[in-house]
Amino acid sequence: MKWLSGVVREDWIGREVKIVGAKNKAYLGIVGVVIDETKYFLVIKTPEKVLKMVKSGSIFELSWNNRKVMVKGADIEVAPEERLKLKV
Repeated sequence: MKWLSGVVREDWIGREVKIVGAKNKAYLGIVGVVIDETKYFLVIKTPEKVLKMVKSGSIFELSWNNRKVMVKGADIEVAPEERLKLKV
């Protein structure tokens, strides 16, 4: 899936994401914009608050090239600058 490697390798800051899977079910369905990223977390700004969401155990949905794409947080659990080296 060549297109999937593109979304994994791309910078997510400024992209709208939706949480479609999480260990804590209270986070399901939350939509916001990624404002920061670390190796283990996405920082998401919602209309109500800023949420520091752990990548591991989460599934994120985002739009990429006019497609809705779901990405497991564990698949991107590296420092953002290291994602270019990932083999997907």
